[in-house]
Amino acid sequence: MIVVVGLGNIGIAIAARIADCGRDVLGVDLAPDRRSEWERITGRTAAANLDEVTWPDVTHVYVVVRLTDQAESVLRQLLTLPLPPGIPVFLNTTLELDYARGLGRYAGAPWRLIELPVSGGDSGARAGTLTVMAAGDVRDPEREYLLSTSAGAIVEFGSYGEPTLAKLLNNVAAAYTALSFAEMMLLADRTGMQPARLAEVLRTSSGQSWMGDHFVSLIDDLLGKDVALLRQELGALPVVGLDDDDHLLTRLAQARSALSALRS
Repeated sequence: MIVVVGLGNIGIAIAARIADCGRDVLGVDLAPDRRSEWERITGRTAAANLDEVTWPDVTHVYVVVRLTDQAESVLRQLLTLPLPPGIPVFLNTTLELDYARGLGRYAGAPWRLIELPVSGGDSGARAGTLTVMAAGDVRDPEREYLLSTSAGAIVEFGSYGEPTLAKLLNNVAAAYTALSFAEMMLLADRTGMQPARLAEVLRTSSGQSWMGDHFVSLIDDLLGKDVALLRQELGALPVVGLDDDDHLLTRLAQARSALSALRS
C-alpha cells in the first residue's frame, strides 16, 4: 500500500495517478473536504490521521503538505510509527532551503528519506509526466517505480537541499515567464489587440511556454510562495527589463558561456 499525506492539488493528483496505475493508495488529510474530494475522485476511503494507517502493509510514503513546519510535523510523527524498515519516504513539499539542507539529521530513521520536489503541476501529475528532483538514498526500485507512475524524468542531486534550490529556481523562472505572458496580454489590450488572439499566437510560436499554456489555471499564491522562499535565500532577485539593448545581449552571452563551461 502507498500512503499519500496531504491531499491538496498536487497531492491528490499524485495519489490519483498512482491509483490509476493499479496501485493500492491511501490518502491522508486532516481536512474533511479534501478527504471527500479524494473519495469522490477514486471511490476510496481517506484517513484523517496517520494512526489510521496499517503500517506493516505500506511500501511507499509521500509527504505532500504545503509548508515546511507541516512537513517536519509529519516526519516527526513517522518516527513514532511502525513503518517497515528501509521503505522510501518521498518528501514532495517545497521546503525552506535551510531546513532542506539539514535533512541529513534523519539519516538514523528506520525509513529512507528522499527529498523529492516535483515540477509539472497537477496536470503533469495526472499524466505521469512530472519532473522530479531527488536527493537521498535513491535506489533502482524507486527510480523504476517513479517512472512507471508519476514521473516523466528524474534529475538526481548529490546532497540534500539541492533539489529544493533547483525547484525554487525553476519556479521563479516560471514566475518570470508567467509575468512576461501577463504583461504581453496587457500590452495587447492597451494597443487595441484582442489578448486572446495574441495568446493563440504565443502558444503556437516562438513565444510559447508552459506557463502561457496554463496561464488561466495557475495557482498564483504558490508561485508567490516560492518566489518569497528564494528571495529569503538570496536577499534580492534579478530585475529583468528590456530598456537596455546592451544589457540584454550581455546577459544572454554570459548565460551561454556558463552553460558551455558546464558541458565541457
